[in-house]
Amino acid sequence: MKTKHVSNKIRVSQLAYHMVENKIYLDEAFQSNTRWGNQANQEYMRSIIEGRAITPITVGSVDSILAQLEVRFGPTHVDYNFFKDLRDKGFKYITIDGNNRDNCVLKFINNEFPLALGRYESDEEDLAEFTITNDNKYYKNLDPSVKNYIDGIFLNLAVVTQSTRIGLAELFSNVNKGMVLNSQEKRNAIPCKFGQLVRDTARKHADGFGRIFSKISKNKKETIDDKKINRRFPDELIVKTAVIVSHGTVKGLFSPPLDAAYSDNTSEVITFNQTEKIISQLTKLTLKYGKTAFAASGAYDSNMIDLIMLLNHLNKNKVVIEDDEKFYDWFTESQLARTSNPEIIYEGKTKTNKRTYAGLLRSANPNFLKIREDILIDSISEVPDGILTFRDTNRNYNPKIRYTLWKRQDGKCSITGKQIQPRHILDGQVTHIDHNVPHRHGGETTLENARLVYKEANLEKSDALELVTEEITFD
Repeated sequence: MKTKHVSNKIRVSQLAYHMVENKIYLDEAFQSNTRWGNQANQEYMRSIIEGRAITPITVGSVDSILAQLEVRFGPTHVDYNFFKDLRDKGFKYITIDGNNRDNCVLKFINNEFPLALGRYESDEEDLAEFTITNDNKYYKNLDPSVKNYIDGIFLNLAVVTQSTRIGLAELFSNVNKGMVLNSQEKRNAIPCKFGQLVRDTARKHADGFGRIFSKISKNKKETIDDKKINRRFPDELIVKTAVIVSHGTVKGLFSPPLDAAYSDNTSEVITFNQTEKIISQLTKLTLKYGKTAFAASGAYDSNMIDLIMLLNHLNKNKVVIEDDEKFYDWFTESQLARTSNPEIIYEGKTKTNKRTYAGLLRSANPNFLKIREDILIDSISEVPDGILTFRDTNRNYNPKIRYTLWKRQDGKCSITGKQIQPRHILDGQVTHIDHNVPHRHGGETTLENARLVYKEANLEKSDALELVTEEITFD
């Protein structure tokens, strides 16, 4: 559907009225994370007063767009339902570009910030100029003639009358081309359920993300890196986590799979509860113990992804972290060991692309992520006792038992001889712990008489006296 618009004007007082009465929907998909402070608000109000605020505020007419969507796609279309919901809530317009400007006008009329002190040129016949002092700097204290002048100023308005949601997103990107939006800011402009889940999660865990994306100031204090927060670095980390939860490592973490997550019914939406759990774990660990765990080899972002992959594996296999601090210390120490190890663990098909573990951290392609994930999963066997516990509905036990058996068997199923992938070691739907000498034949339930096997092979296997139907457990 082609995007159509008309040029219009709106008085300052009318804009403020629509904002007060909640007639304008400020869609977060089209909103920069940057919020204007007093200085920016004062500069914009001066530009309004002195005739320099000529860039149009871009809005969509909810009624007009809804009517066009109904004609083109019918009342069951997802975009039609989106705009119908806005109309049912009483909204007349949706802001596409100009959220900060809309809020600026509203805040000024509500006396939330003052005009900057000094002389203002208005060039009206009965009001050529006026001066703002400490006595009249707020809207409520302005001389009636000044107040009437500001109320009556016309602002340029571009009103979109026909578009889809994707069309509005592309319009937002085009309007903001001068800003050079990063990839995540462009994704954020796609109005959809996944985008809202990401924004809600970033807001919910804002304190933790403030610690994750912090910097050391000139006076040696840790402060929030507003640039990273405002450019939606937390949002992108959430998206990457969602892709890992939904697809594992097979898609990598480049733009295409991240872009593809943005819709209403993607697998990332369906599994988002698992994503939110990992983000909660990550931010809580960082709030409690700092972010030095991510400093290994200077690969800050990649080290975070490693911890996310590890948490994803633990959560999916019902492994519970019993001691957060010791777990975080173990990850920090083991990650330092991995990244400082000079061993070449990847060479590529031509044997020329030699990489250590630290070298693998420099790329997010599927092959490198898979190798890193396997090594991380393998390292769980080295976690000190008392830190992790495997839990299901019937029992708790130390997950290291499975890793001990897996290593003892050179990573192979004792029945079939087939390789057991690291990600399947803890997965009870894929592997079982089985008696080596059957219990009916006098075999004891001990680590020495245990073996790790594929579940399917275990259920098919039987001896002359007994059919095995479940895995053994250790008290």
